[in-house]
Amino acid sequence: MRELPEPASPGAGQVMVAVDYAPINFSDILVARGVYPLHPELPSVIGNEGAGRVLEVGAGVSNVRVGDRVALPMGSFTWRERMVVNVDGLVALPADADPRQLAMLAINPPTAHLLLETYVHLQSDDWIAINAANSAIAHWIVGFARQSATRCSILG
Repeated sequence: MRELPEPASPGAGQVMVAVDYAPINFSDILVARGVYPLHPELPSVIGNEGAGRVLEVGAGVSNVRVGDRVALPMGSFTWRERMVVNVDGLVALPADADPRQLAMLAINPPTAHLLLETYVHLQSDDWIAINAANSAIAHWIVGFARQSATRCSILG
C-alpha cells in the first residue's frame, strides 16, 4: 500500500469526486493477484465501480453540481479517497438512495438486464435456474425477472 498525492483540481469537463463506496468484485481480486488480463502499471489503484459525491467542478460542467452523488465511471480505479474524472456519462443519482447500493450499479445490474432482455426471450411459464444464488448478479436477475411482464419462475 502506498500513499498517493492528492489529485489536481479538475480541468475543463472534469469533476473531483470524494469516493463514498467502492465495492470489491472478484475481478478486482484477480487484478490484485496479477492474474486478470488487465495489468496496471504499479503503483496503481484498482476497483471497477463505486459511488461518490462531487467536490469540485471544472469549467464547462453543467450535468452535475457540487454535492451531487454520482456513480463512478466503470474501470476508473475507484479504490481511493478522491479522484478526478471526465463528466461524460456522469449523472446525478437520487440523494435519498442507499449509496452502498448505488456503488454497485455499473457491473451487475446491466449484466443481469442484458441476460434477461437480450440473450433470452422468457415466457410466462419459463424457469430460470441460478447456480450462484448468493451473488449480486443473481439478486439482480431475480429482481428483474420478478418485475418483468413474463413473471417466470426462479429456481436457485
